[in-house]
Amino acid sequence: MMIKKQYDALRIESKEIILEGNEIIVENINRVIAYIQEHKVLATKGKQYFAIKYIKDLNALLVDPLDIFSLRPAQKSYPNINGIYLILRTMSMLTFKVSKKETVMGINGKVLERWQCLNTTEQYFTLLENWLVHSKPSETIEASRNGFPLEEAIRFFTYGQNFSRERMIENLNFFPEYYNIALSQMFGFIEISTITPTTKMRWNIVDITLNPLLKQIFKLINPNDEMGLMHLILNPPQRGYTKEIFNPYCKAYNQTLVYSQPNDKNGVFRLKISLGKVYRTIDITSEIDFQSLASIILELFDFDNDHMYEFIFLDNFGQQASIKYPEATLDEGKAWADEFYLKNLPLEEQNSFTFIFDFGDWWEFDIFIEKIEEGEFIENFKLIKSVGEAPEQYPDYEED
Repeated sequence: MMIKKQYDALRIESKEIILEGNEIIVENINRVIAYIQEHKVLATKGKQYFAIKYIKDLNALLVDPLDIFSLRPAQKSYPNINGIYLILRTMSMLTFKVSKKETVMGINGKVLERWQCLNTTEQYFTLLENWLVHSKPSETIEASRNGFPLEEAIRFFTYGQNFSRERMIENLNFFPEYYNIALSQMFGFIEISTITPTTKMRWNIVDITLNPLLKQIFKLINPNDEMGLMHLILNPPQRGYTKEIFNPYCKAYNQTLVYSQPNDKNGVFRLKISLGKVYRTIDITSEIDFQSLASIILELFDFDNDHMYEFIFLDNFGQQASIKYPEATLDEGKAWADEFYLKNLPLEEQNSFTFIFDFGDWWEFDIFIEKIEEGEFIENFKLIKSVGEAPEQYPDYEED
């Protein structure tokens, strides 16, 4: 039976949402959290995914491990691990300590404490909301498409064209992508039939059966029309908004995961600013704004401040954020360099961010936060170390 026909044929016997037996995602999330707490888990550099050496162990500890043939199991090879990572990043549960040698993954203690105060039902809906509404897979994981999970899931399960089963299964890696299918299974929306792979690395799905819980959830969370759906996707509400939607049908959903605003870090930052193998290390006051920081960086590398720029970093929710050049008037709703201060940056020691200067020549500086001395004072900045000769901003190219 094809997916849309299955969905239309689903019968909901009661308006009450009963999750008993469908909280596999909660158990899996808690098992992965415990594993990270109990082990030194390394992450890949840059993207900060689970390192290859942990993927099979993580898969094995889940309630329903995937049967996948893979000699070198990267995170994307295991859709269940990829989906769980997406949710953990999106809910700000993961932290990262970066050094020259390694990146160590950890658990955000404050978020974990509040998470553990929720009952299983509240945890379920917290995970559901973070996945469907707040996640941005194209920024957080290795996603094949620039899609949004709520839109992808609704299109696949309710709007989807009636392709044959074979055609649907052939396209799963592209739409709605395997990680969404894995999460749909863990949330109790679907049952999956598979066969053991032999030489192919992929997850060999042969059939998908929909559960009534899928229709119950989607009828409530799905806006009435396409415009409403796109508005919800492009303008996500505050976290916890689904309590008002689901509480009338699930009385156990009373609390939401509360996030506190990050505290300003007042003091002195030690920054290592690198352009390839050339770098400058400085101590700088946290009271400086990013427009002034841009000027200091360009001065340290003997560049003229004659182009637009942008600072880019991954925020605590694993999504790309930027601090824009003050006159980039087309980018409404962004943080502006002359209004955003170093103390406001939601990053910790051993984290890094990027300074992009001149969108034509594209000079890309890596800025590593070596340490933050809170309570210390410095007037402006002080050069601590200078290594290498800065490249010419406008080298003379010989004509052919």
